[in-house]
Amino acid sequence: MLLRPVCQLFIPLLLLCILGFAGEVSSSFTEPVAEAEPVAEAQPTGIDEKGGEFLPLDAVFTNEQGDKVSLGQLIDKPTLLLPVYFTCPRICSFDMANLALALQQTKIEPNSFNIVTFSFNDQETPEDAANAKRNYTNMLEDDFITDSWSFLTGDKKNIQLVTESIGYTFKDVGGGLFLHPSAMVAAGSDGKIIKYVYGAFISGDVDLALSEAKKGTPATSIKRFLAYCFTTSPERNRQFFMILKVSILLIIGVGGFYLIRLLRKERDY
Repeated sequence: MLLRPVCQLFIPLLLLCILGFAGEVSSSFTEPVAEAEPVAEAQPTGIDEKGGEFLPLDAVFTNEQGDKVSLGQLIDKPTLLLPVYFTCPRICSFDMANLALALQQTKIEPNSFNIVTFSFNDQETPEDAANAKRNYTNMLEDDFITDSWSFLTGDKKNIQLVTESIGYTFKDVGGGLFLHPSAMVAAGSDGKIIKYVYGAFISGDVDLALSEAKKGTPATSIKRFLAYCFTTSPERNRQFFMILKVSILLIIGVGGFYLIRLLRKERDY
């Protein structure tokens, strides 16, 4: 008998949430795109996803202890690959801290995956890497195996091998600063690129990426999926969301019709 009041409350809330979400995303992908071309010129960085391709496992870097290692030596399990530069004043610090927080909360067995954080600034040293490792592994639980999180520096050639393999574009703007995207790659134990993770690296996203890396089947990121749906034309984006809203309304309407019939049958019995 509780079905009726629950449904009466749920359907309007569902409708408001869906339309609110659509409106929020619509505004994000319509109004700002009028400035898409100038922004692209101002910041020529980004990600061209390479899902299904392979990392250059023969690329050689120097770890935080000053030892030469190849990616192949480090990637023998599902692996998270995070490009940063250790002296970054802002976003790289957030990325590494957010990743450490996500690793604290992960439901994935800690010894079942590796993490590789590498600097795309060829001027950085193993000492910079060691400082970064000390800072961010100190945020982890005592039982976390810190040996599974490597911090690497390298030369331009090997850095370029890796960044090109993952479609990662950055720009040196001088003064030790870089323009760069914020993204992490999940790779399988064979080095196959499985999934990209963008933004805050919350634990749910990290767990999902690791689970998919274990399966070894490339998965499209949400950001990439949205890129297929949206264009640089505000008018086309508005049309897309109008169709989306109408479709959602129709689905809810049909569902509501059958729900009402079900409630009437329940009352008759």
